[in-house]
Parts: sequence; structure tokens; C-alpha cells
Amino acid sequence: MEVKRKEMAGKNGFLVEMASRGLYMRLLLIFMLGMGFLTGTIFPFFIIIVLGLPKEIVFRPGFVLACLAAGLLVGFLNYLLVRVLLGVVLSRLAALASQLAQGDLSN
Repeated sequence: MEVKRKEMAGKNGFLVEMASRGLYMRLLLIFMLGMGFLTGTIFPFFIIIVLGLPKEIVFRPGFVLACLAAGLLVGFLNYLLVRVLLGVVLSRLAALASQLAQGDLSN
């Protein structure tokens, strides 16, 4: 069984291994929070360039922390949305795949 899983993995071996261990959603949470943090980090620079606000206003600790918090919040909310919408579908597909692997063709 282990050899067959590695053969199926191919170029996406890491993702297949994570999914087989049930850690795919956790990995998705880490990536979404990372993207939110990156967005919150870049946003103050975006404000300076696009809106032309002075650096003294934009780089106040409160504003920078608010940007980071907003980015992390958006990342977490995106994770919850994916977990609710895709988590149910992926769980059902995993159950069907398990039944097929055992030779049960009733569904």
C-alpha cells in the first residue's frame, strides 16, 4: 500500500502525504494565515505608494498592528470558508474512495 501511494504521489508527493495523514486542512490554515500576514505587512507600503500618505502616519505602531491583524483575520476567515465548503465534500470523497478501495461498489 505504501509503495502504491508513493507511485501515485509523483510531483505532488508532499501534498499527497499530508492529505493521507489528514493534515491537509492544517497545512491550508498555515498557508492562509501566512498569506494574511504577508498582506498585512505589505499593506502599509501600498498605502504610502497609492494614497501618498506620509510615512509618519502610516508607520505608527497602531496602524501597522491593525494591518497585520486584519490580514490574519482575513486569512483565518478564508480558511473557515474553505473548511466549511470543501471540508464536507472532501470528507465524502474520502469515504467513497475508501469504500471503492475495499471493493464496495454500492454507491
